[in-house]
Amino acid sequence: MIADLAFLLLACALALLGGVLLALSQSRNWRVVTGDRNAPPKARSMRRLGWLLALGALAPCVMRDGWSFAALLWPLVLGVAALLVAMTLSFCPHWMKPVAGALSGKGVR
Repeated sequence: MIADLAFLLLACALALLGGVLLALSQSRNWRVVTGDRNAPPKARSMRRLGWLLALGALAPCVMRDGWSFAALLWPLVLGVAALLVAMTLSFCPHWMKPVAGALSGKGVR
C-alpha cells in the first residue's frame, strides 16, 4: 500500500518536473516566469530532459500496476501534470522561479 503510493507520487513528480521543463524551454513562458527577454539557456537540453522525465514517469506506473493498467495511468498522470503546469503558468508563474533560477545558474530572484 505504501509502495503503491510512493510509486504514484514518483510518477507524478517526474511528469510534473518534465512538464515544467518543457514549458520553460519556450521563450514566451521563460519570459513570463523570469522577466528575461532572452531565450532560455539550454532550451534544447531542457526540452530533451523534459521529454525524458515525462517518459520516465512510465516506469513507476508499470512497477505499481503492471503494463495493462500503466497504459491507462501514465496518460492520466501526464494530463494532470500538464493541467497543473498550465494553471501555474496562468495564475502563479512566480512558483516556477526556483526551477528557472536553477536552470539559468543565477539562483532565485
